[in-house]
Amino acid sequence: MPARALYLFADCFSTFVSFRFWGRMASEFDAREARRAFTVLNGFGMGGGIAGGLLVQALAVRLGTPAVVVSGAVNLLAAGAIFHHLHKGEAAQPSRTRSLQAWFPAWSYLGESPYAQVLAALGIAFAVLSSFVDYLFRLRVEGTLSEDGLAALFGSLQLWIGLFCVAFQLLVAQRLLKRMGLLMYLALVPLVLAPLAGATLATGQLWPVHLLRLVETAVSYSILPVGIQLLYAAVPDEQREGLRSAVEGLLRKGGVVLAGLLLIGAGRGANGITMAVAVVGLCAALGLLLVRLKPAYLTALGEQVGAHEEEEVELGGEAQKLLVEALGAPTPERVLRAVDMLEHAEASPLRQHLASLLSHPHERVQERGVTLALSMEARELAPMLERLVEEGPRRPRDQAVWALARLSPERAERLLPPLLTSPDVGLRCAAIGALMRTQGNSAALESLRELLSKGDHAPVAERREVARLLGRLKDPRFAGQLSLYLEDMDLSVRRVALVAVGEGGYVELAPRLLPFLGWREERPSARESLVQLGDAVTPLLELQLNNKAAPLAMRMQLPRVLRGIGSSAALNALLFSNVRDDAALHFRIGAQLSRLREEQPDHPVDVDRIHEALGRRRDTYRQLVGAFRDVQAALGPQSLLTRAVGDRLDQALELSFFLLGLLHPPQAMRRIHQHLVGTDSRRRAYALELLENLVAQEERELVMEQVEAHHRELPPGAPGRLWRRLAGLVQSEDLVLRACARHVARVNGLDVLPQEGDMSDTIVQRMFALEGVSVFSQSDVDDIAAIAEVAREQSFKTGQRLYSQGDPGDALYVIVEGAVDAFRNGEHVLRFQAKEAIGEVSLLDGAPRPTDMVAAVDTRVLVIDRRDFLDLLADRPELLTGFFRSVSQQLQSVIDLPARREEGQRLELGAPQQPHVPLEGIGGLPPEGNAPSDV
Repeated sequence: MPARALYLFADCFSTFVSFRFWGRMASEFDAREARRAFTVLNGFGMGGGIAGGLLVQALAVRLGTPAVVVSGAVNLLAAGAIFHHLHKGEAAQPSRTRSLQAWFPAWSYLGESPYAQVLAALGIAFAVLSSFVDYLFRLRVEGTLSEDGLAALFGSLQLWIGLFCVAFQLLVAQRLLKRMGLLMYLALVPLVLAPLAGATLATGQLWPVHLLRLVETAVSYSILPVGIQLLYAAVPDEQREGLRSAVEGLLRKGGVVLAGLLLIGAGRGANGITMAVAVVGLCAALGLLLVRLKPAYLTALGEQVGAHEEEEVELGGEAQKLLVEALGAPTPERVLRAVDMLEHAEASPLRQHLASLLSHPHERVQERGVTLALSMEARELAPMLERLVEEGPRRPRDQAVWALARLSPERAERLLPPLLTSPDVGLRCAAIGALMRTQGNSAALESLRELLSKGDHAPVAERREVARLLGRLKDPRFAGQLSLYLEDMDLSVRRVALVAVGEGGYVELAPRLLPFLGWREERPSARESLVQLGDAVTPLLELQLNNKAAPLAMRMQLPRVLRGIGSSAALNALLFSNVRDDAALHFRIGAQLSRLREEQPDHPVDVDRIHEALGRRRDTYRQLVGAFRDVQAALGPQSLLTRAVGDRLDQALELSFFLLGLLHPPQAMRRIHQHLVGTDSRRRAYALELLENLVAQEERELVMEQVEAHHRELPPGAPGRLWRRLAGLVQSEDLVLRACARHVARVNGLDVLPQEGDMSDTIVQRMFALEGVSVFSQSDVDDIAAIAEVAREQSFKTGQRLYSQGDPGDALYVIVEGAVDAFRNGEHVLRFQAKEAIGEVSLLDGAPRPTDMVAAVDTRVLVIDRRDFLDLLADRPELLTGFFRSVSQQLQSVIDLPARREEGQRLELGAPQQPHVPLEGIGGLPPEGNAPSDV
């Protein structure tokens, strides 16, 4: 009885110390650091096992088992005293009350989380397996050794187990974890133990059972502690401590109790053969549990990095009731939002409320009601539609004409013919279209020909309505007439004609739409029209996407159009695009590919093509990472050339995850990338763990080099290698990268011959004028190039106004040289220096200028018009990041004004400029005038 009590105490004590120790270690290390730290800690910990094994082996037979137990207790007390002395000054650990507070939510989490349930089942199964192996060993060796001999044998086993575990943890474990992943690492346990248990059935000798006991104890001390503790990393932080206590402290011990009950129940049936079969069966069960654990583990990791899939929210009865009440709201926005939500609900009640929409006082709601009545074929609403035709506002009235012709032809035949001569051209065109589409009315055709005969002599409003009508007719006979409206002098007519091409399905006019993709005002309409034409224009778009002779501004819009088409052919057009093309275009293609895949997950993809593309991204990294480090060392991190090379490396990594998103969940890949380049080390560790378990080994090898040796975490290179790097960059096929490298070389006196297709010197100079401007500090080099293209230069003499207080906010000013004073109601407010932007807030909202801006000295600025800038934002929303940061900095400057006024300081914005570093001052560069002429 005392021996059993002692064993029970030792087991409980070791369990408590174990989960307290691993809990503390888990809070100190993230999921990736834990792989290294846990294996090393466990390896050194096993050194105690070796020492204990040597002592027991030497003393058990000589002194007896009780003396060994007493000496172990004395050593434990001594170790506790030493630990207390070394750490008595540290902060107190969480109290027992706090531990209990974490305990109860853990049980709730265990009841709700599939991952926690499988983890608990795994802990119980491993405990039962260990007990069964121990019992099988005792069955086979009992009667062959005395009690002291058995103790000596256990000491010998402990010695060899300790040696194996130390070697395994320090030399093998990290490599296995990296190569196999955590779950396959844990799967080694049943994969190794099952054959050994089978061997005990095949022979009566003792070596198989000795080896089984040795290996089982070894894996319990080496693989399991590290593997199981790493699994807890996927548990939310607030639940981890409580769940670890519940599983390790209660459920695993419950597994031992369960094993004991099973053995008691089996009685004499628990012999060597049945126990060996039970061990094999348990190994098979563990394999099944690990298979089930993987999806739960991935889901738990996905929740840690925010990559879980969003569930569709179903509208319950109460929600639908509230939305139906909103249909009677006086504000059109609220009504239309309710309609949008009800339209996608199951068993939508919208049809019975169409009458209230048609009688709503706002014409936008009425127009939506007409559209719904037509799509739902609500013929019972024909009288209300007729009333709208006779008395309604213009837009719903014209829509009602078309709907009435479809839903009630007899009413239309009576009501519409007189409208063919109506002086209201919108009503006339609606009547023409409705009669031609439903009845092929000859009078309607003649009326249309009369309108078409006026050509560009007709009023603008009439030309718009006719162009819109030709789109709705969807009649190939009128493709030629519609094409004339694409050349109309009026912008609004061209926009309507562009939309009409798509609505009417005029595929033959698609080539005429492509140039409009490069025009600011017409671009959205052209994109919409091409998307509506669908897969019929995909071959044309693919051809132009790969046509390097076509305007780049037009080609940059094609990935978005192909994504809008969304077909399998469109996906392949993006995936199989030209591999040797503009870097910014490649990045845009990758972004749209990822979104298309997310929207159309069932489209097949060419896996080999994706692997080739991943390999090219890795090659880009290898080509540029050395140049990035050396350029950064020579020119500094804020140099535009440094930023350009860094941007290309950033894009290569992000493109890799766009491509992985074609083979794996796109949202998960985007979130993994976001955390890998972020600053939160714990989230980064979760992201790496998810990546390793979600992505195949071949794909991991293609991206891990960029992840593990991320260019922004590497130390700067050698400034002396700058000349060699420039010599390569000025020959780059990347237009923007080449332009930046050539400018740096020329500014420092190196002769660089121009190449065909180079960016103009004016635009490049503007790009470098924007270098260091705070509002563009978060923009990549392609965005800066686009801004430089729309910017214009302007000079102001000392005392000359840039703009006055109250002027419209129609432009952004970037000071290239000089300084500008801000005055409000005649009082000096601030002074802006070079590399500062003025008017960014007014640029966004168009509000009147709050101050006068006057040149303090002769000043040169770049002016970016509001319309041009908003057009850029439509394609590059990330430009807003720099704006918000700049506004916050200027707000802080304004907050500091009172203190600075009291100190008598001049109120200025702007950081001091970095001194220019000539290339001659950097080792390894040729002196001025000696550069090769072919660079």
